[in-house]
Amino acid sequence: MTEFVPTLVLAGLLTLGSWSAARADAAADSATDSATGASLPAPCAAIDDTLTGAWAGGFRTKLATDYGISLCVQEQSEVFGNLAGGLHRGAVYDGLTTASVKVDNVGGLEGLSFYASMLQIHGRGPTPNLVGSLQSVTNTEATRSTKLYGLWIEQALFGGDLTVRIGQEGATDEFMLAKSAAIFIDSSFGFPAAMALSLPSGGPNYPLAAPMVRAQYKLDERFTLLGAVFDGDPAGVGPGDPQRRDLTGSAFRTRDGAMSFLELWYAAGSDGEDGRPGLYKIGAWYHSGRFADPVRDTLGRPLASPASNGVPRQFRGNRAVYAVMDQTVWRPAHAKDGGISVFAMATIAPDDRNVANLSVTGGVNWTGPFPGRDKDVAGLAFATTDLGSAQRSFGADLVRFGAASAPFKTHETVVELTYQYRAMPGLTLQPDLQYVVNPGAGLPNATGVALKNAVIAGLRATLVF
Repeated sequence: MTEFVPTLVLAGLLTLGSWSAARADAAADSATDSATGASLPAPCAAIDDTLTGAWAGGFRTKLATDYGISLCVQEQSEVFGNLAGGLHRGAVYDGLTTASVKVDNVGGLEGLSFYASMLQIHGRGPTPNLVGSLQSVTNTEATRSTKLYGLWIEQALFGGDLTVRIGQEGATDEFMLAKSAAIFIDSSFGFPAAMALSLPSGGPNYPLAAPMVRAQYKLDERFTLLGAVFDGDPAGVGPGDPQRRDLTGSAFRTRDGAMSFLELWYAAGSDGEDGRPGLYKIGAWYHSGRFADPVRDTLGRPLASPASNGVPRQFRGNRAVYAVMDQTVWRPAHAKDGGISVFAMATIAPDDRNVANLSVTGGVNWTGPFPGRDKDVAGLAFATTDLGSAQRSFGADLVRFGAASAPFKTHETVVELTYQYRAMPGLTLQPDLQYVVNPGAGLPNATGVALKNAVIAGLRATLVF
């Protein structure tokens, strides 16, 4: 399928042809928009919040101010242990190193930006080795590899109100985001499990970015429209782990159908002293590929029946709608940041072609919870993923035909309590506790039986160089 290719070419021509139309102040205006929450992905923290600072003679600062070049290396190392339930008790180490570069005003062209990032994934993740949950315990665990991730150029137009981006990235680099959810470690607070379980190769999401085109348009001070088209299968069809099929992140596939996103943002409140800013989003996505019926084969027989041909019937296309709320509810008097914020997100998709059709997350965090700890953040959140009725029917059929002893559970739910402690500039330590109800939701697993509720504790150290 080649639906993605014409869009990619058209956006590329649009970007190339629009360089001369960019306003002189486009780069500055597009870098950060506090009214809408729109921003370019920052390849690095502020220079004074890194371990290595401005470098000898302020060379790092000079690169940024004189040449628009930002460089960063970040390491996230973590140890997680399963204290009860799940697959079995034990502890594992995993980590993620990210190296990135961003260049503004490339070649002297106003408003033109370039970004690239590499990942080095190491260790053993707690989810497949200890817990067996549908929602990954940590958002950094993945198949061990060194790979390209982000690679794009972006042109800002009309004073930065419109930006057009072309290249490769993950969908949740910009879509389906709540800033207040970023502190939480469980993966369900990013890309919803309802999507990752059903999309080809898990969808365009860490650690598998995909070729894309994206446009963002600031309608006014309150409303922003964001749309994108991604290749629909970042690793392509094949046996085994899709992350091994694209081990280097350089497949650059463009013939797998399209996955399209459209998102409308509404910025509420103000972001000054005593302000309580909020960002509300409503969005939808559509995938043009084919998706298997969890219950029936091509002959209309139950897939769990011994008489089935074992080939599921196919549906054309898949879709979902979602909503995101991210609201500051309290700030200390005369403060420009900090305080208490709440977030929520819900995603719903058809249950006749998805393993899970509903994901709901929500939580609260408090920045600066103690005197003298203005940069610390404490958070409590939950995430639940509901199996679709078709998937549950398949589980009931397995019991009816003697292939299983118990039906699938209706949901898997995780509750996470976390605290991000800023030990020094460039170093944060984050103890984390998670409780998982119905790990795996009763789906087949390595033990052959339904897993007991799990208790997981861990510690993440983040170093920014």
